[in-house]
Amino acid sequence: MNSLGCKFRNVRFGGLPILTISYQHLFLGYKIRDTATHESGIGEWPHLQAITIYIENGHDQDLTVTIRGNKEKTTNGSVELVSAFTVSANSVTFKTLHPRTTGWAPYIYVTAKASTAPTSGEINVTAVTIER
Repeated sequence: MNSLGCKFRNVRFGGLPILTISYQHLFLGYKIRDTATHESGIGEWPHLQAITIYIENGHDQDLTVTIRGNKEKTTNGSVELVSAFTVSANSVTFKTLHPRTTGWAPYIYVTAKASTAPTSGEINVTAVTIER
């Protein structure tokens, strides 16, 4: 497990070869208690293939989330890969990005912002890829 909490698990799908599923925790148990924009840790999107961003909003308020990418491992100069979307309070959603439709950047992170400051809960965001 690295600093972002990467985990790897080998999975066999039918007769296909074993594939390694990679999990990177961008936000893990992160508590938002204000209306500022919060940036997650920076994860890697190393291959030109799909990546799924799984978002669990356990807060008592809706969050506005964006998914951003960059050519370098920094938030400076990043670009928006997915337009801002709302994740309702106490709900889970996901977005799957594919280089053909969203573009590709080797580094990826999310931002989260509440319109009304949450008083309880936390956010977890995990990037999931399959290594070939």
